[in-house]
Amino acid sequence: SSTAAASNDTRMATKTSTKGGSKSCAHTGFYSKKIVPLCEAHFPDDASKHLWLVQFYHTGIQKVYDQREEYEKFARNSGDAKVGAVDCAQNVEFCAKQGIREAPTTRAISRGRVRDFAGEHTFEHFEAFAAESAKRFKEMEEALKCNEKGLFSDALKDATVPLCTKSFPPPLEPVPWVVGFYETGDHNKDKTIRKTLNRVAEKYGNLPPKKIEASSKKPLKMRVGAVDCTKQTDCESLGITTFPTIRFYRSGAEPTTFDSFVDKDELKQWADAQLKSIPEETPPPVELKADMSEDEQKAKQAEAQEAS
Repeated sequence: SSTAAASNDTRMATKTSTKGGSKSCAHTGFYSKKIVPLCEAHFPDDASKHLWLVQFYHTGIQKVYDQREEYEKFARNSGDAKVGAVDCAQNVEFCAKQGIREAPTTRAISRGRVRDFAGEHTFEHFEAFAAESAKRFKEMEEALKCNEKGLFSDALKDATVPLCTKSFPPPLEPVPWVVGFYETGDHNKDKTIRKTLNRVAEKYGNLPPKKIEASSKKPLKMRVGAVDCTKQTDCESLGITTFPTIRFYRSGAEPTTFDSFVDKDELKQWADAQLKSIPEETPPPVELKADMSEDEQKAKQAEAQEAS
């Protein structure tokens, strides 16, 4: 939208934990207590249900001071969204790991999904960006709701996501998908496909929906889904004519098909090869540099603390 430009990519937040509360991160006093201090030890992860607006800032950069009051105003009027900030002068490595290349950088984060803000740093733009992000994240969640659960109906045991043909393909950002298409009826085949896909799902960081243990969870590298073509008779419209068929889907590319028998080790090797074939777009990390003298920084920080 024109009011809240955002980059189109929706990525996965680098996994850390929200356990331990904001006391895990030093409160520098730059922002008021309406804005939660965040750092590697306390950062919204993919178990976090809230929408977060997170700003990565640096107290040695003039632009950060210019928009400070606008971000404070958003924090006072943020509705259901939580508002946090990471001081990149204090958290150099963490900001580099998050791919921060300039300050301020503001992001919306929900359930591990990330959208970058790209507009004027004003209250109205922050507000519109938060609303747009909440809508986008909700649409992505809705796209994954499917009543045709087939072999994957156990929310405590099945890490594979049941998918419906009517909302296919699933959102291919922030991570790609491996999707199995199958028909039920042969007990041994059914058992093999369920076991194999669940094993592969867990290897790449997926957990059954009712078994969220963020502390022991691997970072999510790839989603794994399955389409039951027994009742969903339109699988052929997706180009699926033999069962089981397993495909790899990623943003901006045609799907590729696994052409071996269903075996977890063979499938893992193939999935690894698909992940490695994705072009690397991440530029090397940078350390943010101050554009103000130390005296200017001290004067500005004193002003900021008086204001808060």
